Amino acid sequence: MAADEDDDDDDDVAVDDDTDDMTEPIARENPCNKKQCQRGEECVIRNDKPKCVCVGRCPITTNPRHKVCGSRNTTFDSECHLDREICLCKTKSPECSNPAFKKLKLNYFGACQNLPRCDNVGMAQFPGRMEGWLSVIMNVVASRRDLGDYSELLTDSLHQRINAVIWKFCDLDVHPQDRRVSRRELQMTIASLRPMEPCLVPFLNKCDANGDRKIALKEWGTCLGLDKGEIVDKCKQLRKKSRRS
Repeated sequence: MAADEDDDDDDDVAVDDDTDDMTEPIARENPCNKKQCQRGEECVIRNDKPKCVCVGRCPITTNPRHKVCGSRNTTFDSECHLDREICLCKTKSPECSNPAFKKLKLNYFGACQNLPRCDNVGMAQFPGRMEGWLSVIMNVVASRRDLGDYSELLTDSLHQRINAVIWKFCDLDVHPQDRRVSRRELQMTIASLRPMEPCLVPFLNKCDANGDRKIALKEWGTCLGLDKGEIVDKCKQLRKKSRRS
């Protein structure tokens, strides 16, 4: 019995030796990890190379809160559906439902509707409403500890109205940080507020005094009622918790 046990031990050792000699395959990095695609696109691998193509399928949603209104007064089920349609039409895909959609823009969040017009009274009152809204938003962001380097603005309670106006400009001035806010940088703000504030777009057009489709800090402060001496560049790079995590 002792001899048989020794033979079993030898067999076990031999199997372990074979396992030790096996090597695991080296995982290759997905080339799409370094490929940046535009909205409405996704990265696929073709011929071992990353390529951006139109999104194949958007998540199905029946939630009315996910709907968005395009610039041609067309409602889409979500931003993904709108962006995909733009991509399909730009690439002349047979799936494009309307060739004109290649120039679609996000108009606002929610299904398309008949929005009220901005009258003279509403336009005159809008700067005050905007200032109040900015103060509320700045305090909400601060309560979430997402205000980053701008938290020091809250310590100056005497000038909170001024600081809220300056903070929002700095928050919008992102790509690039050139102290001029472009229409692209304003897009999300417009899309969020347009259904509730019919004077928003006319107001922003008025702020762009020189008509270059960009709003400089001086233009922003002036149209929101700040005095020349109150328009001070306090912009710092915004660092939110979500970006640090």
